[in-house]
Amino acid sequence: MKRIFDFNSMISRMSTKTLVLIPIAVGINLIGGTLCSTLKLPLFLDMIGTIIIACLAGPWSAATSGILTNVFLAVVANPIYLPYAAVSFLCSLVVGYFAKWGAFRSKIGIILTWLACALTNTISATLVTVYVYGGASGVNSTSVVTVALLATTKKLFVSVLSSAMIENLIDKGIVFIIAFLIINKIPKHFLNQYSSNLN
Repeated sequence: MKRIFDFNSMISRMSTKTLVLIPIAVGINLIGGTLCSTLKLPLFLDMIGTIIIACLAGPWSAATSGILTNVFLAVVANPIYLPYAAVSFLCSLVVGYFAKWGAFRSKIGIILTWLACALTNTISATLVTVYVYGGASGVNSTSVVTVALLATTKKLFVSVLSSAMIENLIDKGIVFIIAFLIINKIPKHFLNQYSSNLN
């Protein structure tokens, strides 16, 4: 039976230049993610490298780095991160396809990509948090906001969704700004070796 998603086939189609970028992107993600997890900040900052590689090498390279980031975070920081690999996968595809369509060539496009990424993350992460962890994963201090909202609304899904939206708008906003600043520091001749998503 033919598999719908063949990870090995996807990797084999990537160029050597792209494969070199993936561990770098994962490393950048891990620095941000581990820092926030250790300090219990109400942020994740674990998509900076993913956004960079999405702009340079497209959606599937970004998706690969997103999944690997969560696997490594589950190992080095907290096993709770593992189910959220699906969230990283979806967000990476959204950012990657927006970049492929040229969204990063304008400020409006970047803002739309940020909002689409934040919305995708909010919905998918809420589903994981509610149905896998019962409403609170304890990864960071966002659970405090969820509890406060739950006391007011008495509705678990709405409370988790609301706190996730607030968190993601801030977190992804910071992540996009950092990624944009890094991309602007990359030499033009290096960018030209990859895609024209930024030109």
